[in-house]
Amino acid sequence: MKLAIIFIMLTLFTDGASCNSNSGNNNARTKGQALAVGTWGGQHVRAEVSEHGVELEFDCAQGHIAQRIVLDNSGGFDITGTFGTQRPGPTRDDESSSSRAVQYKGTVKDSEMQLAVSDPKSKEDLGSFTLRFGNEGRLMKCR
Repeated sequence: MKLAIIFIMLTLFTDGASCNSNSGNNNARTKGQALAVGTWGGQHVRAEVSEHGVELEFDCAQGHIAQRIVLDNSGGFDITGTFGTQRPGPTRDDESSSSRAVQYKGTVKDSEMQLAVSDPKSKEDLGSFTLRFGNEGRLMKCR
């Protein structure tokens, strides 16, 4: 009986330890899973990923994805969002937004993301970026 109790305790302790040891894992993705929550950044781009979507900031532009990004088995995604340009100086609350619908396509491998932004209507390429998980990014804001 004591042996059975010890075995059960060890099993519970071992399972709990393995869960806790994964909590410190900085792996930015697992295949078929949602994109890691946190900051992703690179040259001219910063993305804040949350449980509810993504807020993107570019040099003189911003973007938004209104849902969580779920990666396919090869670490890719293709999702619709918005993209809007900014102008120098302060922006008033009553100014109209220049946001438009765009496609965000990317692949994630380990803690690096390749991201391409394009306008499907005009076929305009709005930029390609390399982001790293945990990087704040480097932006040059409009002045």
